[in-house]
Amino acid sequence: MAAASPEQPMVLRVVETDRARKLKLSARPASVDALINIIKEQLEIDLDFSLLYEDSDFDGKLTSLADIEELPQKAVVHISLSQDSSSIASTDLLSDVSSPERLSRWIVIELP
Repeated sequence: MAAASPEQPMVLRVVETDRARKLKLSARPASVDALINIIKEQLEIDLDFSLLYEDSDFDGKLTSLADIEELPQKAVVHISLSQDSSSIASTDLLSDVSSPERLSRWIVIELP
């Protein structure tokens, strides 16, 4: 698969866990890390993640994006949260429930 030149615009469909968004770039980023930073800024994402892309060489199967040149001019990329980000997101969800409220959900059984 031939990659587009750096001067050509790119169109990405960025797939998150709960939605997909279109992102237009005026040029190919210099690296995968640069693309991740652009996605974080443009889509206002605070968590650390890596990127997977739908690889046409493998019938659209997800492949880790290690080299920006692997990405075609028009591509679908998937956000894969890092383990640390996943645990932070889970902790945030759990912390939404206050401690007294959580405790009141427990059934208390008194044993003789």
